[in-house]
Amino acid sequence: MLNKALLSGDRPLGVAVSGGSDSTALLSLMAQAKGPDEIRAVTVDHGLRAAAKDEAGQVAQLCASLKISHEILTLNLEDGADLQARARAGRYSALCDWAQRSGVAAVALGHTKDDVAETFLMRLARGSGVDGLAAMPEIFERHGVRFLRPLLGADRFELQTYLRAQSLSWSEDPSNKDPRFTRVQMRQAQPFLDDLGLTPQRLSQTADWMRAASEVLEMAADTWIAQNAWGDHGDAVFNFKALQMAPLETAARVLSRALCNISGNPYRPRFNALIALLSNSSAQTLHGCIAYHHGDTLRLTREPNAIKEEEMRWQITGPLTATHVIKPLRESDFTYVSDWRDTALVPRRSLLGTPVIWQNETFVAAPIAQPDPVWSASTTNPLHFSK
Repeated sequence: MLNKALLSGDRPLGVAVSGGSDSTALLSLMAQAKGPDEIRAVTVDHGLRAAAKDEAGQVAQLCASLKISHEILTLNLEDGADLQARARAGRYSALCDWAQRSGVAAVALGHTKDDVAETFLMRLARGSGVDGLAAMPEIFERHGVRFLRPLLGADRFELQTYLRAQSLSWSEDPSNKDPRFTRVQMRQAQPFLDDLGLTPQRLSQTADWMRAASEVLEMAADTWIAQNAWGDHGDAVFNFKALQMAPLETAARVLSRALCNISGNPYRPRFNALIALLSNSSAQTLHGCIAYHHGDTLRLTREPNAIKEEEMRWQITGPLTATHVIKPLRESDFTYVSDWRDTALVPRRSLLGTPVIWQNETFVAAPIAQPDPVWSASTTNPLHFSK
């Protein structure tokens, strides 16, 4: 039921516990497998329901009875459009901040075989490709924090049976029955699908096969990239003719990988938008990036206006102090790097958004636009595959 192999290691593990049956079972199973001293529990209250505070309190009581450290994180979300997407983004952001502050090795999540099946159906309805239909990975990273899914081999009924045997109760979030949400619609349709043989077990099995196929396609993308693309100071650069001649799946995959890594957005752009890059010779914005042609290449670079203050894409090396501020290079900053044509490492359009170091109101350095023996800036190759 619990994949204990994911829980190995000497450092404590975090576990996200909403109070529902899946995460409550995960908490109990992890406490048995690792011992309460090696577990740190956290509950995210999205601030959307008054009852959520009481549910978080019930998790706190359970953790106290199990002698497990527990913390409640409170968000201030508002109801409205894209609620579940906004809640998910806010939840992951809060969990990442908590994990880094708590020093846990990873954070375990209570996703199950039922979640895999529901996600498969949702993405099938959207016309997703192999990656979208692939089963959730057991291990992934977000904002530098490692997440684990040790319950992907278990189903919800199995976990609830376990909880009853342990005399443990759980909370029922009413939003899990709200038909406004697509996931709930899929969940409510499941009994009809069962009659057709499309059980959660069958759906998750197909998602597992899609995951295996996705891994093969990623290897093919790596081979193509080694021959036809390269990273250049944070940009992804493609041999454009080779990109146009590549199998459509490979072209879309390598473009998507670069766009996601450069923007920090883990969700792939729409397929049609990716294909448009192959036929349009003019500059365009997509996924928080700018795509433009430079000689025989297509370059993807970060869109300056999309850069957020908290974005930490660049690693700065130099005599940083508390009075230094790192900002993206803007058009007005070229007055400080007037000789950029002689020293710039990338085209002018790609310089916009690269780091500039200021001290109070004084310009200090622009390590990419104007290489400096004291200051340097580096970032990861956006063409590398990131799980």
